[in-house]
Amino acid sequence: MDGATTWQRFCRIALPSVKGTLAVVAIFAFMGAWDDFLWPLIVLSDPSRFTLTIGLDHLHGTFAGDERLVAAGTVTAVAPLIVLLACLQRYFFRGVDEGAVKG
Repeated sequence: MDGATTWQRFCRIALPSVKGTLAVVAIFAFMGAWDDFLWPLIVLSDPSRFTLTIGLDHLHGTFAGDERLVAAGTVTAVAPLIVLLACLQRYFFRGVDEGAVKG
């Protein structure tokens, strides 16, 4: 790595060794932000600005008899999480294995 800049050393040495761990952190951070319920519930008062999870709660309260509508909203809320995990599953399991290695 003679003559490599700091950025090249970072991209070719450091980043590949922590790619799995970064994927795990990215997935958990996205899930935490996506499923956040309490803070938007406290802050938002305008129904046009509700997040998806608050909208689902409002949908469940408004249309309590229509289970299909609530199920469709739940699938819509979970679909991005499933897509993200499907795209990053290779790195996710590599990152989980990196943290479990003993020795």
